Amino acid sequence: MNIKFFLKKNFYTFFDFNKKNQSRSNNIIIKGENKNWVLNQIASEYKKLFLDLFDNVSSNENDAYLSDDTHLFIMSKYYALKNLDSFKNKIYFPYYHGLEDIQSAQENLEIIKNNLNKISKIQVSNSLIENFFLENKISKDKFMRIPITVDMNKFDHLNKLNSEEVRESFNIPKSSFVIGSFQKDGDGWGKGNVPKLIKGPDIFVNTIKILKNKIPELFVLLSGPSRGFVKNELDKLNVKYKHVNFYNYDDLIKLYKCINVYLISSREEGGPRAIMESFASKTPLVSTNVGQAVDMIKDNFNAFKADKIDQEILADLIFSKVYIKDNKLEEIINNAYITAKNNSYENQIILWRNFFGFKE
Repeated sequence: MNIKFFLKKNFYTFFDFNKKNQSRSNNIIIKGENKNWVLNQIASEYKKLFLDLFDNVSSNENDAYLSDDTHLFIMSKYYALKNLDSFKNKIYFPYYHGLEDIQSAQENLEIIKNNLNKISKIQVSNSLIENFFLENKISKDKFMRIPITVDMNKFDHLNKLNSEEVRESFNIPKSSFVIGSFQKDGDGWGKGNVPKLIKGPDIFVNTIKILKNKIPELFVLLSGPSRGFVKNELDKLNVKYKHVNFYNYDDLIKLYKCINVYLISSREEGGPRAIMESFASKTPLVSTNVGQAVDMIKDNFNAFKADKIDQEILADLIFSKVYIKDNKLEEIINNAYITAKNNSYENQIILWRNFFGFKE
C-alpha cells in the first residue's frame, strides 16, 4: 500500500471522527403530549430535524431515566416544570406562550427561577416571551428564540395541487369565498361548547357576522378539535360552514388549498403555526398581533395585521385586502412564501446547534 495514501486516508478518518464527537452528543429523547394535536406533530418534525445533530433520536421516554448524559426535550412545558425533580437528564423544553393568565405565568416563572440548575435551555418562539424572560432576570444563556416553523417540502408538494379539485373533494362550492380557521378553541377535549377565549373564538364569530352582510358567498372552513362554540354560533348566524377534523397532518394542510384567506383572531399565541402554514401554502393571512405575528408579519408586506384585537378591523382587512383584491396581493403572498422559506427547518439548523451548545 502507498504509505502516503494510507496516512492521508487515516488522517481524514481521524479528523472526521474527532469533528463528529466535538459537534454531536449521543442521545436525545423527545417527549410529546398524550393528545394528538399540534405539539405531537412538531415533536415528530423535531425528531427528524435532530437526526442532523444527534447520533440517536428517540421518542421512547422511558429511556430518559437510564442515563444522565441523555438530552430530554419535553414538548409540554407544564409537564416539564411539574416533574423537574424526576429527571436526571439535560432538560430542554419550549415555552411558546402563557402571559395572558398572569397567575399561571408568575407560578411558572418562579419554578424556572428556582430550578435553573436543572434546566439546560428553554426554546421561546417569539419576542414577547423573550422579553418576559429578560424583564424577569432569566439569564440569556438559559433560553433562545427559535420560531415555530413548518416542513417546506410538504408545502411545496401541496402547492402543486389544483385548488378547485381539492375543493371539490371536500364538497366546498368553487364559487364560495372561504375563510379558514384550523385550531382548537374550546375548553377541554370534548365538543368545545365552552369557548377558550385566549384563542379568540368570539372575535372570530363576530368578524364573520360583520362579513356575512358584505360577502354573499361567504363560507367558513373549520378544522381542529373542540370547535363546538364556533359551530353553534355559525348556526345561529346561518353562515355556511364545514368542519373537517383530521388527525393526519398531511391531510390537514390540504385544507389550505380550499380557502381564500386564513383568519387568526387570538388574544395570545405562541405561534400560531398557522402563520407559517399560511405563508408556506401561499394563502393570504389576516391576523391579530399575537405570538409570532409580532416578529414574522410585516403588515402589507407578507400579510395583513390588525393593530389591536378588534373584529371590525379584522373584517375590514379581509374585505378590503383579500375579497376586493389588493393590487399587491400576489406580491404579498410571494413575500410570505419567502418568509416561510427563510425560517424553514433547513435554515434553523444552525440555531438548534447553538441551542444544544454544539461547537461549530
